[in-house]
Amino acid sequence: MVINLGNTECYRDIDELLIIGGVIWGNNPADDYYTQSHRIKTPDSFWKVIIRNERVISWIIPNSPTAKRKMLDDYLVSVSDIEKTTGETIPVANYLKYDKVRNSWPIPRGCNKG
Repeated sequence: MVINLGNTECYRDIDELLIIGGVIWGNNPADDYYTQSHRIKTPDSFWKVIIRNERVISWIIPNSPTAKRKMLDDYLVSVSDIEKTTGETIPVANYLKYDKVRNSWPIPRGCNKG
């Protein structure tokens, strides 16, 4: 399940963003919904990083029907956490890689894209 992060579209309207994301493959057969019908495994999780004006926010979101937008703060992680989990190098200044925000960025005033 991919959670729509509506605030991304709102922030894109007011500022330049760098958005990077991907999947995390695993060995959880419980989320492989399409192996019998299409012979395709599905990811265990999805990750997303948003960089804006020397600020960064990042998530690892489980591929689960229980993952809901109202739970986004539960999935906040540092960029360093994503790099350790995926083996990817995220183009973020080193001093930002270890920051984990406490709450998702608020939806900007007047935004109706969520």
